[in-house]
Amino acid sequence: MMFCGEAKDKDDQNVKPQKHVLCIGMACVDFVNIVKEFPLEDSDQRIQDYYWQRGGNASNNCTVLSLLSIPCEFMGVLGTEGVEASWILKDFESFNINTEHCVKKDVHCPVGTIILNMTNGTRTILFFPRDRPEMLYKDFQLKFKNDFSAYSWIHFELCSNVLEISKMIDDVLCYKNSNGQPVVSIEIEKPEFHNYNLVINKADLVFVSKDYAKSKGFANAKEAVSGLYNLCKEGAILVCAWGEQGASLCINNEVLTCPALQNIKVVDTLGAGDTFVAGFVGSLLSQRFYPTEPEHTTKIITKLEYALNYACHLAGHKCSMYGYTGLKDKCIDAELE
Repeated sequence: MMFCGEAKDKDDQNVKPQKHVLCIGMACVDFVNIVKEFPLEDSDQRIQDYYWQRGGNASNNCTVLSLLSIPCEFMGVLGTEGVEASWILKDFESFNINTEHCVKKDVHCPVGTIILNMTNGTRTILFFPRDRPEMLYKDFQLKFKNDFSAYSWIHFELCSNVLEISKMIDDVLCYKNSNGQPVVSIEIEKPEFHNYNLVINKADLVFVSKDYAKSKGFANAKEAVSGLYNLCKEGAILVCAWGEQGASLCINNEVLTCPALQNIKVVDTLGAGDTFVAGFVGSLLSQRFYPTEPEHTTKIITKLEYALNYACHLAGHKCSMYGYTGLKDKCIDAELE
């Protein structure tokens, strides 16, 4: 079977059995409003379209991985109150995303009101966490009991519960040291959250956002990965996407860069960063590249360059369409460009 974004490497003879990617984080409902131009304060304006869309970084990562035909699972706290609760579950099911390890609580899920501006393609997010449901370590431990054999990759979206996530990662690392899998990746997005130092040196792959990098004084992706790499563990991969300027990564102090996809009409950037993350992870998996395993340096760089290019192009295609449904038709385009 061929995944979108797969490099054709005839030297890869030892094909691993396909396991799931587990994405841990938040799921919410986004109420998306499409407007001709951004509304003036205290005005009455007719919108062009309106729809519900499942959101949350880890949730969106799963959506894109599913569209790339990569088996995946979402884990997080799912509220059981309100009409949004059943809607979220049905939407996960429609994308064939496993949710069997989710924690169900008698709370309302977070919601976001999104304004997409047709004039310039911007997106404005008004987020309401409501009951603030976040994963606790005790829930994670109870669900898995230190058995992660079903997963080739575990990705953590860092929210305000970094202390809890640090303990979860420790459990995965203890398992990995005995069994050789899975890969651990994290995403650092929000500058306002703290204690990232507790986890950044534990992950095999670290994604940092443009907003976080700018909060640390960096002016572009290349500066960010060069300046932050010393915080990562030896041999880790650090990646930073910078919107229309493309993305950079660093491994063993070697920096690679890739431009963004050019000549597209931007209509919806909501979830573009999540698409980038999923595209990068998906491309590495489809190339059978696991950051935890030793490989010749030249081959590593080639595969990372391919993944960075693929992720940039897939995210670019995402920006040219509303929602995610049409992205499945674009995954081959991202591979060929």
